[in-house]
Amino acid sequence: MFNWFRNRRRKMILRQPWSSSWESILKANVGHYKGLSTVEKNKLQAITRIITAEKHWEAHDGLEMSDEIKVTIAGTAALLLLGVNDFYFEHVNTIIVFPDPVRRQSQGGLIVGRESRHAGEAWQNGQVVLSWRDVVSDSRNPFDGRNLVIHEFAHCLDGLDGEMGGSLTFGDTATTQRWHRVCESEFETLVRATERRQKTLLDYYGATNQAEFFAVASETFFEKPRQLKEEHAELFELLAKYYRLDPGKWG
Repeated sequence: MFNWFRNRRRKMILRQPWSSSWESILKANVGHYKGLSTVEKNKLQAITRIITAEKHWEAHDGLEMSDEIKVTIAGTAALLLLGVNDFYFEHVNTIIVFPDPVRRQSQGGLIVGRESRHAGEAWQNGQVVLSWRDVVSDSRNPFDGRNLVIHEFAHCLDGLDGEMGGSLTFGDTATTQRWHRVCESEFETLVRATERRQKTLLDYYGATNQAEFFAVASETFFEKPRQLKEEHAELFELLAKYYRLDPGKWG
């Protein structure tokens, strides 16, 4: 019964005319948008509308929630879903946006701090925390290898099995086992390169643990797909199979 009501509500959302102001936001703030095909743009618009409507949005520390914030975040997160059907991060319930990066107090609260390196967090309980300053900076530049929204929502996908640990499940056992093998090997290689301060395509932050490795690899997959395919062919192939798309075709 719940699914029937949800699907009915979604159909009503999608019947509403597409807003020209939302189109302008996507063009200005989601760098990949202009490279998508017409079919992909239409799908991204639909996903954006549903995510925007279904999530609880909170703005803190003087930031006022706006359509620009919602559409930019939802539109960027939608990139991860262009290859799948009928999934809209249902397990994410709240998106919390701060004007700047946040850092955790000893009591567990969050406070703003421009020198903090915690631009975002994804929690297993369905909350995503983002720094608006970093969201805009990253989303407008689709080729620098950094994208906070992609990073945090990749964590959300990782958590579908109940744990954010970088352990993905594919449609068949052989591919799932192959992912574990490739991920572990690539992770260990990145750890060694990080320790030696060697230049790498993948950001050093991916050497923190395998959960962060998957999130960083996802950022690279969407933002530097051609380089990833050239330097880490098997990793690229598996990510393309997982996301069911090839961002290298986006121009």
